[in-house]
Amino acid sequence: MERNERTPNWFWIIAIAALIWNGLGLAAYVADITMTAEDFAQLSLEQQSLYADRPYWASAAFSVAVIAGFFGSVMLLLRRPIAVRLFLLSLLAVLVQFASFFILDGYIDYLDQTGWIMPIAIPVVGLALFLFARWAEKNGLIK
Repeated sequence: MERNERTPNWFWIIAIAALIWNGLGLAAYVADITMTAEDFAQLSLEQQSLYADRPYWASAAFSVAVIAGFFGSVMLLLRRPIAVRLFLLSLLAVLVQFASFFILDGYIDYLDQTGWIMPIAIPVVGLALFLFARWAEKNGLIK
């Protein structure tokens, strides 16, 4: 697709939805790293334990996931092919972060029936955004 050809409206809808999704992830990360002692005290003892015992590399993976995802969304809106690589980086960081949650930290023990929604949605949406950006690049929507 030539740059001067009209980009389909559905592309912009998906790109804006991706930016909103990843913007919410970035907001969650900022809330996480700016948590005050008072905020921490409001958490349950189980949540406090999970936060206190979280390895630094899991926190680093969280930051990489949300920052790469957010900028991947921006690059998707700008129709730049680096969006594909940023979404892949974000997805890989999500998998590393969730490996910590589910394998090392015992997070799985604290989930109730609705607690599974985000741990499933986040990697699924991450994979979908990566695949969409890759498809858009192969089909000339981003160059």
